Amino acid sequence: MRFRKAKKEDISKMFEILKINSPKYPKKLAFQELNEMFSKSLLKPTYIVAEDKKEIFAFGGFISSWIDNLVFNIFWVNTNPKYESQGIGSKLMKDLIDRIKKTKNIKAKMILISTNKPTFYKKFGFKKVASKYDRDYILMSLNLR
Repeated sequence: MRFRKAKKEDISKMFEILKINSPKYPKKLAFQELNEMFSKSLLKPTYIVAEDKKEIFAFGGFISSWIDNLVFNIFWVNTNPKYESQGIGSKLMKDLIDRIKKTKNIKAKMILISTNKPTFYKKFGFKKVASKYDRDYILMSLNLR
């Protein structure tokens, strides 16, 4: 298995995983968010996919905050349910964090994530910042300095 930046042709496979894991999320909005990496926007997310033999098992994204470019947000960390509990999501998170740490010309100081699965992110050192953030999600942060 390898981790690489998503390509435009990966969007449909990523979208399928997202629809399974987040069936209530507006599909049009989700598809738009995944395609944003390939837009002409000044501030674009980066999506990373976990793949083997052209099959995508998981994906996740990150973006620099538009308020403070030393703060990054991680989002859409999703694993195909057929491959859960195999460590793929954990390996993907480590890869995302490493990529953020190595971002060109920016010495990231913090990573934020909103989640309804705080136990998973605690394994990586994330700490709860606020409960009931963005509806029923918990805001968590990881200090990199």
